[in-house]
Amino acid sequence: MKKKNKRLAQDDAHYDNEENRVYVFHNVLFNFNMFINAENANEAYARFDQCGMAHREQWKIMVELSEQPSGGPNGS
Repeated sequence: MKKKNKRLAQDDAHYDNEENRVYVFHNVLFNFNMFINAENANEAYARFDQCGMAHREQWKIMVELSEQPSGGPNGS
């Protein structure tokens, strides 16, 4: 997880004014999620590394964005 994804780097730059984001590390083999609060992707990676998870190819990373989808196409 040491290598930073370009898309995450763009998201971090876009949301620099936010104090904290939620990063979701999803294990695709066992279908469970680990939520990590972090200021940026590098901090989220560091915290994930502290957990010592094996088989990194089984993990996908997602991030909560400040603007979440609305209730539908009409915004309701």
